[in-house]
Amino acid sequence: MSTASQLVKAKKSIEAQDNEEMSLVEVLRARENGVDFRTAASMFAGAVDHFESKGHNLYRRMLLEPSDAEALVDYPHEAGERRMIMLASNNYLGLASHPKVIEAACQAARMYGAGAGSSPLLVGTFPTTRKLETKLANFKGTEEACVFATGYSANVGVISAVCGKNDLVILDRYSHASMVDGAKLSGAQLKVFRHNDVEHLDNVLRRNQDARTRLVAVEGIYSMDGDAAPLDEILRVVRKHDAMLLVDEAHSTGVLGEGGRGAAAHFGVEGQIDLHVGTLSKAIGACGGFVAGKSDLVTYIRYFARSGMFSTAPSPMVTAAAAAAIEVIEEESWRVERLWDNCRFLHSELKRMGFKISEQPSPIIPVIVGSMPILRQMTLELHRANICVNSVPFPAVAHGSERLRISLTANHTREQLVEALRCIKRAAYNAGLFGEKAAA
Repeated sequence: MSTASQLVKAKKSIEAQDNEEMSLVEVLRARENGVDFRTAASMFAGAVDHFESKGHNLYRRMLLEPSDAEALVDYPHEAGERRMIMLASNNYLGLASHPKVIEAACQAARMYGAGAGSSPLLVGTFPTTRKLETKLANFKGTEEACVFATGYSANVGVISAVCGKNDLVILDRYSHASMVDGAKLSGAQLKVFRHNDVEHLDNVLRRNQDARTRLVAVEGIYSMDGDAAPLDEILRVVRKHDAMLLVDEAHSTGVLGEGGRGAAAHFGVEGQIDLHVGTLSKAIGACGGFVAGKSDLVTYIRYFARSGMFSTAPSPMVTAAAAAAIEVIEEESWRVERLWDNCRFLHSELKRMGFKISEQPSPIIPVIVGSMPILRQMTLELHRANICVNSVPFPAVAHGSERLRISLTANHTREQLVEALRCIKRAAYNAGLFGEKAAA
């Protein structure tokens, strides 16, 4: 089939499937089938225009206030602004707008400027950088830490520095894209084990004894399902096979364990994990990423992680803010406790209402709807009810597991959560998730 014919067919498919199971993965399939970039871009633009004309494209909403439990939101295709209950923010402890965190960033900007101006290995390191790395190492119970500009670049840089062409990276099936990309960039062989299936991991390691370095990489809390990796069991299997263990603590730092110290603290294996990778952009309330571990391992990564070496260092404003945020976590332990109070309440109420959700409470609660039309209708109705929630379609998740992805913070009030529950239940009935519409 010619490129022009493929484009026409795909556009007709998009227009015809407005109420059917369909996603923008059609564009990716066209690329795989030989459609060039310009044609695919035109196709994608048409799809976006079509979704916007139906009111279904709620991406790129603009926040006019800090990303907190509630915020003022402006969407470019609507007139006016909306004050919305935020169920779409990873600011788990509400630290992005904490006065101490903001003041630390302002003070650093006055002293050191807005940007780092250089890569970390050259002259991109400031006193705020050193302070943050020390605090991160102490917080994680490790010898040393190194910061990156983003959490994504941390995973990509660490995995590709640790492993090479004669090595093996073993990922959980649900691992974040940054871990997959790091494994691909490393040139190592990549294997996958079933999600949180320790026995399957054991089998994969047993069948791959010849690799020089074998790195198992899992997440503390998985970003789409909100469940935790069983680190104690995974560590036992990893040590049995003399492999290394990397834990991506993006969603577990500041959330799991005593004082929010992370998944290793939660499972009682502090000091035993080879490498902790994480982000500064979620519970810590800033932006950037980090790796923490033994001094020799971190030093090697500092010099050989290409995403760190060939990128401008994190801003001194950011590193100062993140260091202050860790201090707040340690000083105000009630924030972690309040976050989990909110998690348990919303989880139990959603379960009582009959929604298909995760088994255990978490700051990430997926509400599985299993249908693109239902997902779109619920998301749009919630938007109009001033509930800001993320929708996750295929191919980000498997067909049949399309979902609303709810994120909670310590700053949510019980009244806000009760209102959100009322709106979610009504949107589900109106979309036919429970087989009938809600009463007017």
